[in-house]
Amino acid sequence: MLYPKMNSCRDVYSLNGVWNYAFVEENYQPTAAKTDCNPMAVPASYNEIVTDIKTKEYSGKVLYEREFAIPKREDRIYRLRIGSASHKCEVYLNGEKVGAGINGFYPVDVPLDNLKENNRLSVIIDNRLTAQTFPNGRIINGKQVIKHDFYNYTGIHRDVLVYSLPKKHIDDIIIRTVVDGDYSKVSVDVQGEYNEICFRVLDEQGKEVVCTKDSVFQIPNPVCWEVLNSYLYTLIVETDTDKYEEKFGIRKVEVKGNEFLVNDKPVYFKGFGMHEDFFTIGKGNHPAITLRNFELMKWINANSFRTSHYPYSEEWLDLADRYGFLVIDEAPAVGLVLWEPCFGENGANDESLAIHKELMKRLYERDKNHPCVVMVSVSNEPMSTEANSEPYFREVFAYTRKFWEVPVTMVEPSLGYAHNSYTSQFSDVICVNRYIGWYTDHGDLSVIEKELTKDLTDFYEKYHKPVILSEFGADTIEGNHTLPAEAFSEDFQAFYLAENCKTLDKLDFCIGEHVWNFADFRTEQNCGRVRGNRKGVFTKDRQPKMAAYYLKDRWKNK
Repeated sequence: MLYPKMNSCRDVYSLNGVWNYAFVEENYQPTAAKTDCNPMAVPASYNEIVTDIKTKEYSGKVLYEREFAIPKREDRIYRLRIGSASHKCEVYLNGEKVGAGINGFYPVDVPLDNLKENNRLSVIIDNRLTAQTFPNGRIINGKQVIKHDFYNYTGIHRDVLVYSLPKKHIDDIIIRTVVDGDYSKVSVDVQGEYNEICFRVLDEQGKEVVCTKDSVFQIPNPVCWEVLNSYLYTLIVETDTDKYEEKFGIRKVEVKGNEFLVNDKPVYFKGFGMHEDFFTIGKGNHPAITLRNFELMKWINANSFRTSHYPYSEEWLDLADRYGFLVIDEAPAVGLVLWEPCFGENGANDESLAIHKELMKRLYERDKNHPCVVMVSVSNEPMSTEANSEPYFREVFAYTRKFWEVPVTMVEPSLGYAHNSYTSQFSDVICVNRYIGWYTDHGDLSVIEKELTKDLTDFYEKYHKPVILSEFGADTIEGNHTLPAEAFSEDFQAFYLAENCKTLDKLDFCIGEHVWNFADFRTEQNCGRVRGNRKGVFTKDRQPKMAAYYLKDRWKNK
């Protein structure tokens, strides 16, 4: 799955901007342009823009529509790419259905075979969550009920692009690298139609280091992509009719004993769970905000993050490649608790499993060439204590490993333990969420060391695999200070993180710490949340709390 790029053989046109939108009935068909619409920004979440609460929390179908015209050539193939639309969608060109999307965090890429001089593009989004959507949820008495602690944003959240290709074109490029002494062996699998092909590799200075017609070749004296010290080569694939450039890095990843190795050197994961979430645009993709996030992670001396709890935009991974950040790439399978008997036929079933597997395949197809992706997570906090989770995840893990060559994991729930987990056996690295002293023994810092030590040691002694504390944190209202430190104060958050980190330093099988969360984010309204989840060490507008300075100092030499 290649991201649309403009070059001498390909054209790309952006359809971002102000569209029309309207709520529509269940069986609505866009046979004609809808007239009773309101303006809406793309990319953005409409929930952050509207001012009426019923509109903001609407569950159902939403029409996005706009007209466009582009220069059209008869010798070209035209396609539409929507970076993401939450959560399912149908796409229509001039009233005719041309494709659909099955998930709100993956690209929708469809053909535009019948372009006219002037065209009407209609996207019908369904934001309702069920047992067969990812994330999961239910509709009860017409109201959406979700099982995850982040807001169910709705909208076209990433770029909308129309692009053209030669009729004989490159469909996909798969790059694999292996370091062997003074050379790196590179194999390139090109999918598409062509008569002649050539491969060129440029180093970071633009110097050509390879020019060949062979799909397997060597790069002499390769410079490896390292943690926080990235090096990216550029592969140029040219055929008799098409051309495409792809960045790639040369690196080796493996789990060995208690260590996670990148280029045979052990690494310790320092960073965050995060969310795509910002004022006004919601989950809308914006390069300035994404870049600000990376600059803050660099400032705080982090080296990694998990795409909790869904794949982020490709632009995030492009920057992670460039900054040298390690990424745990997570599928949108969050809140999988639907094996419980009380859900009955509304729970996870064979259809859910088939969709989950398809999403793991699409994650590979989208992100396979990014050196920053060093681990893949198939799920966050499923109900892994239920026996039915075992055969389900056995199949998901096995299927995922058919594609991915990096370690595969899943994140155990905050109340799941080694003795009752049916799924930790499948992970290459055990990722565990813990909120000791917050959701349990609230406000008591003294219990953290003993309980956390026991929980993590139990996992290691049972499975003999390295462990990452993949979530830990405390809600904090910026500017609130107390003496002694009390819950929701900046003082308590800093001490809370310090107690967890002090414990991790004593456990040699622990290979990382990901604080929850990077920045405050929106959740559904409830009495336990004041303007969302406030566990960020940065505020929602990306200013540091007291805890950020503690982490900056800790991670400087960690």
